[in-house]
Amino acid sequence: DDWRFGEDDGVIDGRRLAQLVTAVDNQRIFRRPREIVRSDTAVTFLMDNSGSMKTQRFRELAVLVDTYSRALDLAGVTNEILGFSTASWAGGKARADWEAAGSPTSPGRVADGLHVVYKSAETTWRSARLAMAAMLRTMHFREGIDGEAIAWAHRRLVARPEPRKVLIVVSDGAPMESTTATANGDGYLVDHLVGVVDRIERRSPVEIGALTLDADISSVFSRSVAIDLDAQLTIGTYGALDLLFS
Repeated sequence: DDWRFGEDDGVIDGRRLAQLVTAVDNQRIFRRPREIVRSDTAVTFLMDNSGSMKTQRFRELAVLVDTYSRALDLAGVTNEILGFSTASWAGGKARADWEAAGSPTSPGRVADGLHVVYKSAETTWRSARLAMAAMLRTMHFREGIDGEAIAWAHRRLVARPEPRKVLIVVSDGAPMESTTATANGDGYLVDHLVGVVDRIERRSPVEIGALTLDADISSVFSRSVAIDLDAQLTIGTYGALDLLFS
């Protein structure tokens, strides 16, 4: 892919031959081939920032994903970290607009969604460390509309040039946004989530899987692994991605 110059042995670098006369003690006039690590994969972590995650050791989860991102960066694998929540509790402005319109039936989402980019695919781990630290703050942890967030993360990933695309959803269970559930029925958000994941699994080139905490969502994701954050992070914890995609 490239050359390493100024080596003690290898292929003679014609540009440095003059050093044989001018700097006899410096024999670093060789060059050697250098391989550059490249990857054909892009990885997206989508973090559930719902209020229930505040009790699910979100600090350890932030460390886990931060370490994954750093390792992928070192391996030359493009990766990004996204999050999803709502901009306010109980619907916010969207609910006010719905009520002002006479509260029509079957309105769909009645909440102000919030999508967060902790680290974009174009940003290195080192450059994104301060932004990623926002995962340790819970001011934006409110409610979760999982299906819509997965569709958003999927669109971002599909636009990437890498041929292999991997989407990892990190969640503690079913979606919940109180106003939307009340206006459309309790199963509305779950049905939407199931439909989104099913379409991706059947029709998209994106490989999707889930890391779950205290919940079994294998009925939604054909690939899911439960992780236990009640104890310290271990090598076994970091092996979750192998279980999902190897």
